Amino acid sequence: MSPELEIFRRSPTGKAKSKNPIVFVHGAYTGAWCWNEHFLTWFADQGFETISFSLRGHGGSGGRALRSLASIDDYVEDLEEIVETLGKKPILIGHSMGGYVIQKYLERHTAEAAVLLASVPPEGLLTSNAMMAMAQPDLFFQMFWLQAIGPHTLLRERLGRAMLSPDIAEDEGMIYFGRLETESHRALMDMMGANPVFLPSTEVPSMLVLGARNDEIIQSELIHRTARRYNADYALIDNIAHAMMLDKNWEKVAETILQWLEVTLVTQERRKGNKSAA
Repeated sequence: MSPELEIFRRSPTGKAKSKNPIVFVHGAYTGAWCWNEHFLTWFADQGFETISFSLRGHGGSGGRALRSLASIDDYVEDLEEIVETLGKKPILIGHSMGGYVIQKYLERHTAEAAVLLASVPPEGLLTSNAMMAMAQPDLFFQMFWLQAIGPHTLLRERLGRAMLSPDIAEDEGMIYFGRLETESHRALMDMMGANPVFLPSTEVPSMLVLGARNDEIIQSELIHRTARRYNADYALIDNIAHAMMLDKNWEKVAETILQWLEVTLVTQERRKGNKSAA
């Protein structure tokens, strides 16, 4: 039986733009709170029903005692549980590990649209970790210590610069950093190759793959490679770090997603209308 999940919802304000709700999936070390800072309300104000939830063992969800044993498949099961309550195909937006969870979810399910935000690529973390170890060995070892000891003060300066831009890392960033928590060892191993993604491009819904141009954790080359793999739309945002939903220029990210969604959803409605007419 799945543990009870922490869930946050916002109803659309004004005229609804889509009957399909947006479900946000957070990345490693965080919880639903990372979407609640800006995105949950911002997209509700644009006319979308929005839902964020904490994966088991994260945030206010149950299962903390067994968090280190949770697998990526367990996280997919959590997402399935949330979607089943909606009765509609979701628009899925996932950050980092959350993007990997969405890719695994799409192996067996469909969605109205999907946005992978600074996402772990389908091949997992081996390449990104190798690139980090060569280019930023200090960051590589601090990521190791984050998993080993949690958000210790000694790690804040270097990890803070990788997660957030310098002008935000010293104030709000310190608050965010203190809310991080260790990740499931099993889930990390799954993303190191134990549970790869088997998602053919022909089965992928309309997709946007979005990254930070100078991301030190999920490098822009891997964002581009993921987009090519899925024949997806692709964009890089300047002047932003890995935690794209929390950084100073988060609204640029949200606006890029909104513009893409507006075009994508209109196009899909036209296609549905043409099929009905035929």
